[in-house]
Amino acid sequence: MRSGFSIRTKLLLVALLLLLIPWMSYIYVRDLKTFLLSGQESALSLTSRAVATVLHDRPELFTEDTNIDPEESDENDIYATPLADFIALNGELNDWGEQTTQAVTYFPENDLLNEENNTSVNHLLGYRGNFMYGFFEVIDDSVQLRKRGFLRVDAADHIRMTLQDPGRAENRYTLIAREPGRMSIYLMDEAWQYPITGKPNYDIAAELKLTDQGYNVEVRIPRFMLASETRLSLTVVDVDNPSTLAIAALIPTTPQSENDDLSRILVQSPEIAKILKGLDRSDTRIWVIDAEKRVRTVVGNIITDNGKEELRKPSSAKGLEYVWESLRYYYNKSLQTIFAYIIEQPSVDFADLEGDIEQRNDLIIERALRGEITSDRRPSLDNQGTILMSAHPVFMGDDIPGAVIVEQSTNQVLRQQQETLENVISVTLLVLITVATALLFFASRLTLRIRRLRNATETAIDRDGRIVNQKLLAEAKSGDELGDLSRSVSNMLGRLSQYTSYLRGLPDTLAHEVSNPLNVVNSSLHNLSQEIPESADSKYMERAKNGINRIGSILRNLTEAANLEQAMQAETREVIDLAELIESYVDGYSFSNPEQAFDVIIHSRPLLVEIAPDYIAQALDKLVDNAIDFAAQDTAIVFKARELDNFAQIDIINQGSRLPEGMAERIFEPLVSLGRKDAQKISLGMGLYIVKLIASFHGGDVLARNLLSSDGVIFSLSLPIYNPRLSDKAQKDST
Repeated sequence: MRSGFSIRTKLLLVALLLLLIPWMSYIYVRDLKTFLLSGQESALSLTSRAVATVLHDRPELFTEDTNIDPEESDENDIYATPLADFIALNGELNDWGEQTTQAVTYFPENDLLNEENNTSVNHLLGYRGNFMYGFFEVIDDSVQLRKRGFLRVDAADHIRMTLQDPGRAENRYTLIAREPGRMSIYLMDEAWQYPITGKPNYDIAAELKLTDQGYNVEVRIPRFMLASETRLSLTVVDVDNPSTLAIAALIPTTPQSENDDLSRILVQSPEIAKILKGLDRSDTRIWVIDAEKRVRTVVGNIITDNGKEELRKPSSAKGLEYVWESLRYYYNKSLQTIFAYIIEQPSVDFADLEGDIEQRNDLIIERALRGEITSDRRPSLDNQGTILMSAHPVFMGDDIPGAVIVEQSTNQVLRQQQETLENVISVTLLVLITVATALLFFASRLTLRIRRLRNATETAIDRDGRIVNQKLLAEAKSGDELGDLSRSVSNMLGRLSQYTSYLRGLPDTLAHEVSNPLNVVNSSLHNLSQEIPESADSKYMERAKNGINRIGSILRNLTEAANLEQAMQAETREVIDLAELIESYVDGYSFSNPEQAFDVIIHSRPLLVEIAPDYIAQALDKLVDNAIDFAAQDTAIVFKARELDNFAQIDIINQGSRLPEGMAERIFEPLVSLGRKDAQKISLGMGLYIVKLIASFHGGDVLARNLLSSDGVIFSLSLPIYNPRLSDKAQKDST
């Protein structure tokens, strides 16, 4: 059977040509994206020029000794000072150099036990490389170190540090020591009393040294724990009473806001930040770089939302309005899913350079510091977004002390591209769905009509090639091409029925026309042998008689097959045990064929079938004759009987030659025969055809196949198992 596309599939493929419209729109919008990005780069270049113009001839903004005054910072922001030298964690403050002059003194926030508590803390934060450093010079007349075997951490002098990232829970750390030297850092519970895991944190390092006035603490925090949005709180806890070990005072060293927000660490120049504060935009980030490529300040943020409303399911609407809102919701939801695959989506949460980095080494900065005004594009830090950059040098006379970099993400252009393409594709999809639905309906109806005509054509002829219906009713009244086809097939079936009727009556006509001349020849030979006695012994006379006998046998075979169906219609059926019938017949075959061995294997008893016994015997006779003719010498013909899927199956197996390839399907056709060992027997190829007619009359079937394990053939005759309920229903239908 040749496989191919159905009419419905072909029409749908034609409808898919409408997808050329959104494809052309996509090409257009893609080119439009390039134009919009060029315009955005030009706008960034103007912005960088304007910012640089504000910073021109301002040498105080780029000097090394720009003072940073944490006390004058906005709200609870902390400015960390850059450190010139490497800091060794040893509790000594001499390696902090001149930066110690910027330390701030803090006093107890709340004296819990002793109003005369004189504890104070000199504190400063600084940064160098990948670490943030801090020193605490604690003035305390009673230093209490942690006692061994005492589980609570808050029962000794210690430092509390709180880190909080946006949207995440606070992480509380306690810095405590049992003796001078390296301190232990624990992740604490909310009450600051017990460690959560009991294991120290080794990312943070701290050193304690006792002094005449109290103790010094140096702490080192890796920068990866202090991202640009990380909030920080530091508090020195004083315990004075060695008996009660109660907290005497809490001394915060970071600003405390009214809303209890933690402090944010800034490492840029506050003077430049104040100048650029008026230029801060939600979708633009401005960097100011000095001649050594160090970041002096950065304002703004390029990571914004995508500006699209989140789809919401309809809840308050009712009736048709609810149905319409639901369809609209799921339609838009489906479009978003499709657009996510074919359109570059603006990334909302891409990760990029943090505002607290100390130095940038982009090529665009080098060119700007050489006096060039340049633009460039770069991927975000996680390759999830694209950043547009424009750099402009800052002039101080003929010198260039720094440069301005203005950055924006391509989200705005991508959003415009997305909205434009979404509108085009939405309209196109509506048209495509409408056309495809119409074509699908048309193709389905056309396919249904064709299948109905095919089914009517197939049922007009039975499996044996006989015409059952001469006229097709399906599509006979249609006025289109299918109607013409139905009427043409009906005319063809009518002509074929006439020709089939002629062929069906041909054997009787042939037998009648041939029998008279045959009788004349036979009587003439008899008279010749009477008149000339010596001719009766002639070999030619013998050959003539054999020829006449063979012609008579051929005529009998032809008329037998032609009249068999009509004769079977009047035959009375009986309910018998097929197993007993086979055993009885095999005994008769063994008696009439003593030289041939027979075996009987019955797998199921009883095998009740409703049959015409004489015709079943006739079918078995022809199958046995065929098996005897082709059985190998000294091999037995095996009969097997069993029940299989509500059918009684008789298998007749003979060892010997195999059926030629393709003959198993054709051997039951009329006038198809294989050569036999005995040339004296006449084989017109009608015997197995008669077996097929008898099996079909009883509602069964007969099949032939080669044995798999050895040479030989197996014929399987299947007859329906007797069912009393079906038999009674058939009798009622006939009456």
